[in-house]
Amino acid sequence: MKIAIAMSGGVDSSVTAVILQKKGHEVVGLTMRHYNYVDYGFSKDEGIEADIKDARKVCNKLGIPHHVIDTSKDFKKIIEENFISEYTKGRTPNPCTLCNPTIKWGSFLDKALELGVEKFATGHYVDLRYEKGTYNIYKASDFNKDQSYMLWALNQKQLSKTLFPIANYSKSKVRKIALEMELPVHEKDESQEICFIKGHYEDYLKNHLKLKRGKIVLHDGKEIGEHRGLPLYTIGQRKGLNTPWRCPLYVLKLDVEKNQVIVTENPDDLLKDSFIIEKVNWISGSQPDKTDNLTVQIRYNSQPVAVQSITLKNKDILVKLKSPTRAITPGQSAVFYSENQLLGGGIIK
Repeated sequence: MKIAIAMSGGVDSSVTAVILQKKGHEVVGLTMRHYNYVDYGFSKDEGIEADIKDARKVCNKLGIPHHVIDTSKDFKKIIEENFISEYTKGRTPNPCTLCNPTIKWGSFLDKALELGVEKFATGHYVDLRYEKGTYNIYKASDFNKDQSYMLWALNQKQLSKTLFPIANYSKSKVRKIALEMELPVHEKDESQEICFIKGHYEDYLKNHLKLKRGKIVLHDGKEIGEHRGLPLYTIGQRKGLNTPWRCPLYVLKLDVEKNQVIVTENPDDLLKDSFIIEKVNWISGSQPDKTDNLTVQIRYNSQPVAVQSITLKNKDILVKLKSPTRAITPGQSAVFYSENQLLGGGIIK
C-alpha cells in the first residue's frame, strides 16, 4: 500500500516509517506545521521548525519523500481559541484530545488522502483492531506508554484509514530499532506536553489573557488571600497558592462570576461520586449497553475508576461512580474503558 506517516520528528513516528517500509509499503512522510514559530516565541531551531527538520532528516535517511502540510489556520481557529476560551471559563482544557479529531485526523488527514495514499499511520502507542465490522481501540501492550486516552474523540471513518504500527512495541524496543537504523533522532527526548507553548503554560496565558486578581476564600466564605488570575489555577491544586495558612490548602472551585478561588483545608472535600460530561463520542458509534466492567479515566495520568451508571441527560451524560474520586476537573476529558478497550469519552462540565 501507499501509506502516509505523520512524522512528528520524534523517534516513535520515525520507527513507524521504518516498520512499514520494511514490510514493503510505499511510505510518504508528512509533517504538520500547525503554528508559525515566530508567533509563539520560538527560534528557527526550536519547536515545530526543529521537528520539521528532524522529520526531513529521517525521511532522507530512509529514502522516502517528505512533505510539510500547513494546518496553522485551522489550528489557531479551533485549538488555540478553544484553549484560551476554556481558561476564561474557569476550566482546564486538554488541547490534544481536541486536536486529534479536528486537526490531525481532520484537515491533516484530508491533505494526506489527497496525495493518493490508502492509509494514514502514526507513532501512537495504541492497538487498533477491526472486529465484526467495527474498528475498536485497545490500550497498547506497554501500559506505561499507552496513548489511547488522547484518541477518544475519533470516529469510524477516521479509524478506517488509520494504522498504529508500534502498538505492541516497548519504548526501549523502538529506540533500539532507531539506533540500529542509525536514525538521527534515536536519542531525542520526549516531546513537551503542550506543543505550541514555549516554557510554562502560565506565561502563555499571561500573554494572551487579561488576568484579573481576586480573592482566595475558604469554602465557608472567609477571605484569606489574593489570587493572580483564575486561569492560573486548577481543581485540586495545592502548590503555588502563596497563601500562608495553618495547613495545606487545596483548590476546590473556581468561581468565575465572583472571580474567586475557593479553597479547602480538607482534601476529602475534593471527592465526588458523580459528574456530567458533554460532547460525548463513542468509538463504535453507539453507547454501550452494559456498565458491568465500565471504568472511566478523568485525567491523562490518573487511574481508571469503576462506573456505577451512565445516564443520558439531554445531550449530556450523567456519570455515577461506584466510589468517590478526587479532583474531577471541568474541561478535562473523561474517557471510558471496558478492561483494555477504549469505548469513548466526553468533556467534564
